[in-house]
Amino acid sequence: MPIRPENLHRYPRDWNEISARIRFVRAGGRCECTGHCGLTHPGGRCPAVHEEIHPDTGSVVGLTTAHLDHTPEDVRETNLLAACQLCHLRIDHGHHRVTRSLTLAARAAAAGQLGLLPETTLVRTEPPTPPRPNRGRARTTTLHQLPFPDPEQEQPVARITITIESLHADDTVCEHDLRPSGKPRDPASGCTGRTGFRATCSHCGVISSAYLRLLVEPEARAHRNGHKAAPVPATS
Repeated sequence: MPIRPENLHRYPRDWNEISARIRFVRAGGRCECTGHCGLTHPGGRCPAVHEEIHPDTGSVVGLTTAHLDHTPEDVRETNLLAACQLCHLRIDHGHHRVTRSLTLAARAAAAGQLGLLPETTLVRTEPPTPPRPNRGRARTTTLHQLPFPDPEQEQPVARITITIESLHADDTVCEHDLRPSGKPRDPASGCTGRTGFRATCSHCGVISSAYLRLLVEPEARAHRNGHKAAPVPATS
């Protein structure tokens, strides 16, 4: 676990060498917790291995060295334990709670506030056990849990279509092959050219008409969304 800056002076200068010896020489790169964290591990020892996937959390294991008495100055081998992140956090859980309480009480006193009494008499408590990963097992759902709709309460809705059509000058629909300018590609087609656009709803009729298509499309889209929010009942 990362060392807090205010506690760096409490660790010996060769702490990195001591920690590496505990984790990789003595522990062989595997968590040494045999119940120190409050969990019951399969086989008696935590199966987490350094830089492999943790069997409970599903994250990559970064092996750490824990002080069992929470005293950084005490580097006796009997006080040090190679531990994965989960076991280390659980071992230090109660100690962190007391430390946080003392810190908050000191801040309140420095600010001239009465505050709450620090939790110096707290006994060590364990955080909740994380759920084990699903490991690909499919969840089963009983039929009575599925939100089946009631056929008697369902009401059929009408099918609404909205079209945008090109128009001639006399408001007739233009279906000829046109150039981007709106003029016919084939003069022999008899088309006089496109002069505008019209949006039509199959239920409501003409929605909007304008010279440019980009002026018609927003109104057609808003009209379509209105039908989605309030569907039209189907007629028998």
